[in-house]
Amino acid sequence: MLPPYSRPVRLAAVDVGSNTVHLLVAEVGGARPEPVAHFVEMPALGAEVDRTGRIGPVKTEETIAALRSVIGQAREVGFEHLLAGATEAVRKAEDGADFLARASEAIGVPLRLISPQREAELDFLGVAARHASRRQWLMGDLGGGSTELVVARGGRIETWRTLPIGSGVLASRYLSDPPRPGEREALRKEAVSGLSQAPECEPAKLVFTGGTAANLPRILSPKRPPQVLTTQTLLRAEQTLDSEPAAVLEGRFRLEPGRVQALRAGVEVLLLLLDWAGQDRLHVSVEGLRQGMVQAYLEKGEDWWREGTVLVSQAIGRRG
Repeated sequence: MLPPYSRPVRLAAVDVGSNTVHLLVAEVGGARPEPVAHFVEMPALGAEVDRTGRIGPVKTEETIAALRSVIGQAREVGFEHLLAGATEAVRKAEDGADFLARASEAIGVPLRLISPQREAELDFLGVAARHASRRQWLMGDLGGGSTELVVARGGRIETWRTLPIGSGVLASRYLSDPPRPGEREALRKEAVSGLSQAPECEPAKLVFTGGTAANLPRILSPKRPPQVLTTQTLLRAEQTLDSEPAAVLEGRFRLEPGRVQALRAGVEVLLLLLDWAGQDRLHVSVEGLRQGMVQAYLEKGEDWWREGTVLVSQAIGRRG
């Protein structure tokens, strides 16, 4: 563990995901990192990699520009150290190594390729501090290119899986704007196939993080987003998302059209996951991968991205 800071310090953590480039500025010095600001861009790497197998020069430049944008915005609020990681889209891309090298040079720090196992660990580390349950519970991170599922009891991971189900990729494959009759059925068929790889468990509680879980509550109530989503509220959100083109919904909910499309697929996946788990509700976690990156850095310094270097059960308190 790093020696404790003698004063509050701000750290920044940015991840290059399949839908977004998302940066968190967090202040450390207390019991756990406290968020200060978030900055997001949507280059949508996952759809390009799914279509061509590569990131390619155009999307590389677009994503590097997104990185520079969120880092520049973060500098305005201030931070002292930057952590950077990349996940599923870069893992799958044939030119992922070239992208990592170019992006690292552009931002001035290493952009680390986070393995599926480490992504699940970091997600869990970010979520468990607030949401862990003494009974068996399930943490999910529904991302743009994949879904991480972690089965846990308290602060101890029992098992995990990465499923080939992502909101951005599914939306680009199956959904028009707005979705047409029959498209959701085709999407569900692929998602159900991906769910066959889910771990066996009987969770008493479901907690989800990621872009879909974070943004769907705004569709239901922009002023007072709910922190628990039920089967019925998810169905209501689905109806709203399908009712008008993304450009119209952008104005109503202040969500980019790309985010609207991803939510259309993401809500379907969440409904299927609730049915698979035999539950009718899930809890939304605003914490996740980036909070886990910061916590892991406090534990192990520059080895934060390596598998198995954080004992999650030691990093959280007991919760019911």
